[in-house]
Amino acid sequence: MRLSLETVRWKFWKRDEVKVVKPLSRRIDELIVRLENIRMRLKRRIDELKLRDRELFELTVKAKMEGDLEKAKIYANELSGLRNMLKRTIYSDLLLEGVINRIQIIRELDEVGDVIAPVREVLMNVRRNLRGIAPTISQSISNIIDSVESLSYELGTMSDVYIPERTLSRDAEKILAEASAVASQRGKREDELRTA
Repeated sequence: MRLSLETVRWKFWKRDEVKVVKPLSRRIDELIVRLENIRMRLKRRIDELKLRDRELFELTVKAKMEGDLEKAKIYANELSGLRNMLKRTIYSDLLLEGVINRIQIIRELDEVGDVIAPVREVLMNVRRNLRGIAPTISQSISNIIDSVESLSYELGTMSDVYIPERTLSRDAEKILAEASAVASQRGKREDELRTA
């Protein structure tokens, strides 16, 4: 049987796909790098919001000094909404910091399977907080959640049952409590710096 040139080319190009599986530690390192990248983008967004906060406050003061009460009210309302967004963004940044720290600690202890499910839940909470404030960052977090879920499936720590977004495990609640404590401490420091 004689093979034609077309058949030889077809067999040459049609190779079985080889799936390369990265080591777990390497995938976790990539996950940490992606989370830190998102955190840097979030910090830039926080700086932009803080700058806008200062601008709106100055405009409010200027309008008040000029006696234009309506304009001052408009600026004050916008400033109130902006400060709410800023608070949620800072809270999300602190949650991401907690997630990164927890993943790094657990990676060193080789107990990754125990932390993946709470990390997923915290990331879902962060995504929900940032959905209207920073949509691109929220989408990046969605991609990371997908990576965490696939890692969780490979480790066998995630069941096939759908878990609603709003329920938090004890570990996730601990992470949120830690982040809240850090946020309040940093908020107090920032308030002290502003008044000083």
